[in-house]
Amino acid sequence: MEQINLKIQEALPSLKPHLRSWVQQHLIQPRKVNLSLDSEGNTSKDFWLITEHNGKDDSSYRVVYDADEQVFGLEVTLETGIEWYMGAYGTFAEAVENM
Repeated sequence: MEQINLKIQEALPSLKPHLRSWVQQHLIQPRKVNLSLDSEGNTSKDFWLITEHNGKDDSSYRVVYDADEQVFGLEVTLETGIEWYMGAYGTFAEAVENM
């Protein structure tokens, strides 16, 4: 988890001010979550949840970290309630910029 936090701290200065502000409001202590790898919920995998909805300026997406691949990606909760891993986006900054 310390490695994840270091990657986040390294990426923060490269974000535009409005994105950096959003991250600071939505960043959580990373915690494990199990996300679906397909939109039907047939297969899943564990990830580290990095940002969380807080009711203020929420995005439809949450940033997650794939420890196996060592990349950040995005999650979205589908209308069916399935928490779907949308895929890897690379660095923390790249994931946030692609939200």
